[in-house]
Amino acid sequence: MTTIDNIDIAVDLLWLNRDNTPRVAANMKRALNGAPLVQQTIIPAGIVMELGTKSGWMLRTEFEQLKAHAAITLTAFTLAYEGASYNVVWDNTAGSPITGEDLFDEVGGFEKLTNVVLKFLTL
Repeated sequence: MTTIDNIDIAVDLLWLNRDNTPRVAANMKRALNGAPLVQQTIIPAGIVMELGTKSGWMLRTEFEQLKAHAAITLTAFTLAYEGASYNVVWDNTAGSPITGEDLFDEVGGFEKLTNVVLKFLTL
């Protein structure tokens, strides 16, 4: 089970970018003789963590509760996922931190959403 702050999520969420998130910052430039000068360092925090449903679904009530949380919580909180706890903030750096699509088109929104993506930054 996943818990975001004090909100229990009933559906299983996948860690969408678990294996494609950069964990090292690096740059390279050339010396005047053409030799590469490489600088690298481990990224200890600020790693983007995306959890989502992919083609699964989430109830609109949970989705709206998470949207409200993301709109008012600008400080760190605890994310409990797969038996581990992470200190995170909502990732507002590249658009909305929570997105989803109605499972079926319906005026006023369908009761379930699919392709839900929750974006966090680890601290």
